[in-house]
Parts: sequence; structure tokens; C-alpha cells
Amino acid sequence: MCYVIYVRVLRTMADGGPSPRERSLARLNSIETKVPVTPTEIALLNFYRASELHGGLILGQMVRRTRDPRLILSLTRHSAEDVMHAQLWTEAIIAIGGRPAPVRDTYQTRYAEAVGTPHTLLEVLALTQIFERRVYRHFTLHLRVPGVHPVVAVTLKRMLEEERGHLSWVKRWLDEQAKSRGQEVRNVLQRFALADQRIYEALSREYGLRWAA
Repeated sequence: MCYVIYVRVLRTMADGGPSPRERSLARLNSIETKVPVTPTEIALLNFYRASELHGGLILGQMVRRTRDPRLILSLTRHSAEDVMHAQLWTEAIIAIGGRPAPVRDTYQTRYAEAVGTPHTLLEVLALTQIFERRVYRHFTLHLRVPGVHPVVAVTLKRMLEEERGHLSWVKRWLDEQAKSRGQEVRNVLQRFALADQRIYEALSREYGLRWAA
């Protein structure tokens, strides 16, 4: 069975079959893109892209600091998906006629300014949980905005599907940690949640997101 699958994969490659990335691009290119997009909207998507990439790189660094096989697997998968999300936003930006631009200001840099750079695994994953929760809520609201570009809508739906998995595994890990150091976990989450609220309110004003809450 494995040999048959392997041969099929080789035949597909030999026949020049489309890769997953090529299929993704083809899907975006097939969507009607003649919808006006403002520079502010492009800037917001670039912020999404840069923040996903930054988050993925941080989690990738944490893989090098743990010895737990299950945690290594979860961190690696999460890191890879965040980096893939950055790629998807890059493709979406290009598909709607925008340009990916260097962005040094990310959600993570704002966290660092507000609460300091997280160092321990608990701090990193607690902040990841707060961030992913915010992302899920925000993307849900963005998807409901009247007139949202079809390409952006498709990308948001893809993100929301995978963010559920991110929230689930990090919550399970935090819950396990809380069994032995509950107060510490609660304090870290509360501190990061308060910072997140301030950061989100500031970003909503900067990007004119009247629909954000």
C-alpha cells in the first residue's frame, strides 16, 4: 500500500501536477478580485502577515528548549502553521493587488513593550494563548465586515479553522500546568490579558477598525 502511494506521488510529480501551494494560488486567482482595497486595508493585512510570522518564529525557538516529545510535536506543528499563515497572507495581499512590505511592528513587539519579553515556556505559551484567542475573535469580526474582499474572506476562513486547534492544545498544556502551580498560571494569563486589551484598543484606533471589539 505504501509503495503504491509512493509510486502515485512520483507519477504526479513527473506529470507536473500542481503542488499544494500552486493549488492555493490558483484558488485565490480564480476569485473575482475587482474589489477596491484601500492602502490602510493592505497595511492591516501586512500586519497580520508579519505577526503570524513573528509568532511562528518564537514558537520555533521554543522547540530547541524542550525535551518533551509531545510538546516538541505540538510546538513544531503550531510554529509551522503560523509560518504558513504568513505565506497565505502574502499570497492574499498579492492576489488583491497589494505589495508585501517589511513590517517591524508586530503584535508580539507590542506585547514585549507592554509586559517585557517572555522567557519561560509558561510565559511564551500563556502569551500565545492570549494572542490566539484575540486572533480568533478578531478574524471572526473581520469576516463579518460588509464588503470584505472575497480573497480576504477565503483566507480568514482558512485561518479560523486552524486557530481552533491552536487554542485547544495550548489550553490543555496550561490546564496541566495549573494543577501544580495554579496561581502562577492565573497571574501570568491575567497580566497578559490586560496588556492585550490595551494593545488591541490602540491598534483598532490606529487602523480605524470601527468594527473591532
